[in-house]
Amino acid sequence: MPILLHSIVEPFTSEEWNVKEWSIKFMLSERLLTDARKQTGTPNWHEDPWISASWNGIVAKCFRSVQVYHKSFASLPMVGDRLFNVYTGWQILDRSIDGGLMIITFTLDS
Repeated sequence: MPILLHSIVEPFTSEEWNVKEWSIKFMLSERLLTDARKQTGTPNWHEDPWISASWNGIVAKCFRSVQVYHKSFASLPMVGDRLFNVYTGWQILDRSIDGGLMIITFTLDS
């Protein structure tokens, strides 16, 4: 039985993904989830460890982009900005802020 790394329908997060006191999380848009579903033929595509690992790598690049942007400009990227590559990187579709839990969640799209 394969080990589940992360269900891609849940927020991507890491204890290391912090900017100041804020925890950064990422969600995938419906379009990205559809692309992931097409990559596997299994009924539980959202729990496929290969899909999880490959998409987690891209999301980690997105966090590094957020981190570098914040270090350079002392602010966070906004809705519409592309992460990790100006032409082909994933775009921030939405940004939500939970001040009580100190979490910023970016929804990403291709």
